[in-house]
Amino acid sequence: MKVILTGATGFLGQEVLKQLLADATVTEVVSLVRRSAGFNHPKLKELVLKDFLNYSDVARHLKADACIWCLGVPQSAVSETEYIKITYDYALYAAKELLDLNPQLRFCFVSGASASQEEKGISLQGRIKGRTEKALALLGNTVYLFRPAFIKPSEPHYKRPLIPTIARYITNILDLFSEKFSIDVATLANCLICIAKNGTDKQLLNNIDIRHYQDKFH
Repeated sequence: MKVILTGATGFLGQEVLKQLLADATVTEVVSLVRRSAGFNHPKLKELVLKDFLNYSDVARHLKADACIWCLGVPQSAVSETEYIKITYDYALYAAKELLDLNPQLRFCFVSGASASQEEKGISLQGRIKGRTEKALALLGNTVYLFRPAFIKPSEPHYKRPLIPTIARYITNILDLFSEKFSIDVATLANCLICIAKNGTDKQLLNNIDIRHYQDKFH
């Protein structure tokens, strides 16, 4: 099968890409990027986009079986206008374009635990992720929404910036009381790929659903 991936240079996207390339049932991975990551693999095709709201130059490469949407940016890194553009506009445009090319395409959108489709709460991320979820869900039942909590590295000594490192230690404690606070990056990537390949009856998966996907939904 052929899978489109965005955000392949990010923390989660790198793990998804690694697992896709190792998966014998995946024959081609098309990575949509702003600039080449310089990574070569026989199954990987990088498409450099100047504008994520215009696929005219690459449309011939975009008919696929699934798309895993890991593209994102911290709300603190850009203006509110830019955050909405990257989070909402890019994802919705892509889903519409890809579903036009293949109405059966499975679109897997990485949202977040704070997402609110009613756009309630003080977090811009939660409101805009929720807005995006709501718009994507209207496109059909092959759109899947994932709400991971804090995403942990699989390797215990993996180096991350200060704030994610602190958050990791905090969630290590919280995880003793509930499974809703964190998810291992490899577990999340595996769930995304399994649903991209097979679909599932549940359209919106929270952190606990993702942790136990193999048990409950496969």
